Amino acid sequence: MTKQNTKLTFHELEELPEAVLVKASKIANRFPRHVHSSYIFSLIDQGERRVCINSQTKTYRAGEMCILPPGTSHSCESICEDEFGPHSYRALCVTPSYMKSIAEEISGKACADPHFDPAVVYKDFDRSSFNELFSLSKTTGTTLEKQAALNTFLYHALENFSSKRIIPEKTGPQHEALSRVKEYIDNNFRHKITLNKLAETSCLSPFHLQKLFVKKFGLSPQEHIISRRIHGAKARIQAGETLIEAALNSGFSDQSHFSRHFKRVIGISPGRFHRENR
Repeated sequence: MTKQNTKLTFHELEELPEAVLVKASKIANRFPRHVHSSYIFSLIDQGERRVCINSQTKTYRAGEMCILPPGTSHSCESICEDEFGPHSYRALCVTPSYMKSIAEEISGKACADPHFDPAVVYKDFDRSSFNELFSLSKTTGTTLEKQAALNTFLYHALENFSSKRIIPEKTGPQHEALSRVKEYIDNNFRHKITLNKLAETSCLSPFHLQKLFVKKFGLSPQEHIISRRIHGAKARIQAGETLIEAALNSGFSDQSHFSRHFKRVIGISPGRFHRENR
């Protein structure tokens, strides 16, 4: 068995101590029975993982997710081609207190710690926000996007997979509150904006702010921020600023992050746009 390209990394999210990301590439391991103190959301990327919970064995294959609530006693081993061998996976570890706060955001009331059935093989999770969270893991200056991706993934998991259904609190359209948030973004998009500040501005929970903002404006708050920054940078490039100047003056602190979003919103790379429009 080769150990070539074996890699295991742990990454704490910027300004989000409630969550840790784990990325494993071609790892072969056997773990005896143990428990975790956090919620563990593990997505198998390659190979398989065999997990034994209360004498019940489940096999998770590529594209499938295992959700382990804290305190779940289990043993596990990696499988490759039907025998012990290397597999690749990504895992999101979330503190119980944060999971509970997210559940209370959704329901609008105090509730017990959320629970998931650890013996279920989950296939219909929110893959988009999970992938986005990992893609942003090393990108500086993207705290709001990371928190939005984290929360969106957890909202979906809690609403769809929680053993005890969590029913969202009812709320009206909140047009005035949403307009305040949009105005705040329009005036401050060049500066650091946090999800908590937007929620405070709207007097809504982040969960309801996210849902209602998309319904009213067609974009999430973080998507609106990115759009304003990109179009601001576009105008600055046309006015003669360098790519670095335009990115920094529009609120981006990471060039690769700026380039990725610029191409997605405008359709071409910022370098090409600069050559054709300076």
